[in-house]
Amino acid sequence: MTRTLGIVPVALIALSLAAPVGPASAQQNSVPVKVKPKTGTPKTEFVVSFRAPDQTGVSGSVSRHYVVSATNSSSDTGCASSASVTVPPTAANQHVRVTLDPHNFGGRWCLGRFKGTVDEISSPMCQPNKVCPLFAVIVKQIGKFSFRVEASKHAHHRNAHPSDTTPPTFAGLKRAFACTPGPQYPGETTPYTLSWNAATDNVTPSSEIVYDVYMATSSGAENFASPNWTTAPGATTFKTPGLPSHGTFYFVVRARDEAGNEDRNRVERHGTDPCV
Repeated sequence: MTRTLGIVPVALIALSLAAPVGPASAQQNSVPVKVKPKTGTPKTEFVVSFRAPDQTGVSGSVSRHYVVSATNSSSDTGCASSASVTVPPTAANQHVRVTLDPHNFGGRWCLGRFKGTVDEISSPMCQPNKVCPLFAVIVKQIGKFSFRVEASKHAHHRNAHPSDTTPPTFAGLKRAFACTPGPQYPGETTPYTLSWNAATDNVTPSSEIVYDVYMATSSGAENFASPNWTTAPGATTFKTPGLPSHGTFYFVVRARDEAGNEDRNRVERHGTDPCV
């Protein structure tokens, strides 16, 4: 679908892509767009690929480029519900690969289905003391894609173990501590190290059990609908990213088996810093 703002005065050329656009005036071009993997975890890098129908870059007074974007309808906080990547100039018929890395959009994806588009965007190149082309921005959608983010990379094991509905047996988090030597100043950060004893399960071996880490800045405020981090299988320790040294943090850790069953312990530990 092509959307155009039409003819506008030169003084209004500098409109953003977020501005409302007018009705379609040309037929949408559709090209096959692939994404791998189709299903991943909050930490998965999704690779979008397609064959560019047009040459992009700067030609005369017009700049043309592709934008790959994806969004979902999640209202969760602390995770990425949208992503957008501008593709470098391409040749016509060139095979394009774009990696959507959650670390570039906040650290981890929100859970759920993402709907994506590949858009071709044309805009004027306004040179100093030169007359600008009399159009603002033309957006042409050339393809669509989608992918799903699930809580566990072992989510497919639900089908392999349909009768397994028993969560792991887990005593919960034992300790949460940091060590920040010397005086602490505003703006400094330090990681917290969490530790626990391994969980056991009726089907999944302990070496394959993963742990969801939940963090809150006040006691009992953890959001158990969406973990802050998920460990590698079999882990019994986890080091968080750097957190504000003067902050107050509470942690809960829950064990999850390959079938996606998660224990419901509420053992909360206040992060301490014995080195202060």
